[in-house]
Amino acid sequence: MDVFTNFPRTGNWTPVPGSNPPSPGFYAVSVAGVQPSRCITWFQANQACLLSGKRLLTNREWQGAAAGTPDPGAGDDRSTTCVTTGVGPADTGSRSSCKSVWGAFDMIGNVNEWVADWADSSVSCTNWPASLGNDLSCVGGPGTTGNPGEQSGALSLPGAFVRGGGFLDGTGAGVFAVNAGPDPSQRSPSIGFRCAHTR
Repeated sequence: MDVFTNFPRTGNWTPVPGSNPPSPGFYAVSVAGVQPSRCITWFQANQACLLSGKRLLTNREWQGAAAGTPDPGAGDDRSTTCVTTGVGPADTGSRSSCKSVWGAFDMIGNVNEWVADWADSSVSCTNWPASLGNDLSCVGGPGTTGNPGEQSGALSLPGAFVRGGGFLDGTGAGVFAVNAGPDPSQRSPSIGFRCAHTR
């Protein structure tokens, strides 16, 4: 069944009945007061953006749009901090202080966001220096840990970049948080997406 058959050009896609997660569904636009779209693969996020006349941001564009977003705090003040460290994401725009200098809300610590770029799947993570917020960085192959049952490095699948860190990432979230580990066909309650207007 084509899950995109009821995706209107306005950018609001409600899943086929019985799908998971349930309504309000996926949105290729931010909807104030509603949780961000999540549990969607890279392929679905890409299609959602394209069907609404938009596209996924590139890694570089995401970095620029997130500029000036404050570093997440250690707590979970749902009205101000950029990181939830909780059981789920905050509603879009509900954290008034979690805004970039460009006016983009919730880019940090709410849900990881798929971006257009792919790379060798990352197998290990480090942290940026404290001067850059200790944000988690998971970039660089070989694309396998060498464990039995995994594909060899030469045959490993690529990873799709997610940015910002999600509500499960705690203090590893931030404007420099980047992860090339997720399989683009992966769905996760902590991964969403953001669309950009085409030029």
